[in-house]
Amino acid sequence: MSQRNLISITFLLITSIFILQPLTSNSLAENTIDTHISSSCTIFTATIGDTVYFGNNEDYKYNNAYRWYIPAQNVSTQYFGIKEIYGSVFFGFDNNNDSNVDGWEQGGMNEHGLCYDGNGLPDVPLNLDPLASYPYTPNALAQVLWDCKNVTEVITWYQDIKWSGSFGGQIHYADSTGDAVVVGVNSTGQWVFTRIETAYLVSTNFNLDNVTHGHYPCDRYNTATQMLGDITAEEDLTVSTCANILHEVHQEGTYATKYSNICDPVNLDFYFNCGENFTDSEKFNLIDKLAETESFEEEDSFFGVTGVTEGVLVRTEKIDIQYETELETEETSGLTIFTVLVGISFCVVMYSIFRKRRITSSF
Repeated sequence: MSQRNLISITFLLITSIFILQPLTSNSLAENTIDTHISSSCTIFTATIGDTVYFGNNEDYKYNNAYRWYIPAQNVSTQYFGIKEIYGSVFFGFDNNNDSNVDGWEQGGMNEHGLCYDGNGLPDVPLNLDPLASYPYTPNALAQVLWDCKNVTEVITWYQDIKWSGSFGGQIHYADSTGDAVVVGVNSTGQWVFTRIETAYLVSTNFNLDNVTHGHYPCDRYNTATQMLGDITAEEDLTVSTCANILHEVHQEGTYATKYSNICDPVNLDFYFNCGENFTDSEKFNLIDKLAETESFEEEDSFFGVTGVTEGVLVRTEKIDIQYETELETEETSGLTIFTVLVGISFCVVMYSIFRKRRITSSF
């Protein structure tokens, strides 16, 4: 190969890299993960002495994050009739402004200190009862927080309720005593319960009962487990140390950490760490929030329930997010295709010019 040909090919390669670079770069993060299942949520329960904390990173592609406060009240349900629900706060998203959905509660805490959040896993079919009339829906998890005071009651609830359909995930629960459980589904479609056995319990995106279901091994799981294992004294188990753990395992990119919440089920406080560098922290008390009766509005229905005599009382608050996801739209997708075509055309033209010059110079 002549020196001139080598120079031509090298120039074309370098040009192609610069032209096509926007297709392969991601300015949001180095640790971009493109699937919800492999990057969704790190959750832990930590308990020493009388101190209990429940920490969670909410990793998701949508940016519209909210808190919903729903006080104790009588509601009408499709499957359980009229009942009184426990006052609760839920954290989650509005499903990208889907007008057909009130919101998607990813986690929360109730007035008895029961906390929960979920990890994403591949869907598996439930095999609980072929005649089950209670389908699993995005808002079904709210029912658990409205019905149960502690982990023991959660386990009984799952054993008694016969959901139908499929289940994509595992749900991590903790209560004010420090008891915790991760509820998952085994290979035969039955509920399995992984209980806390030491001072902490961690869950990420593999089934704790069956590591072949999901994404194992998980660096976030290993990091959180190691950092929690280093905390051996009650005075060292603080909101600050929990926030440091959540920061260490946060995600950026397509499924970025939108918020980090830390619940204190003993004192019914909860904290949000937000901002680009996790520098902003907000503290709330659930009982104080539920007592602000003038701030609640009536909704005809919410999270799958309706009011009995009037609407369902709800208060909605916007959550500041930590890392915004740039969702691809049809416009940006079209721009990407256009960029590819321009890049290819440019390379073809440049190659033709160099080839013509080479042929001309040979005469």
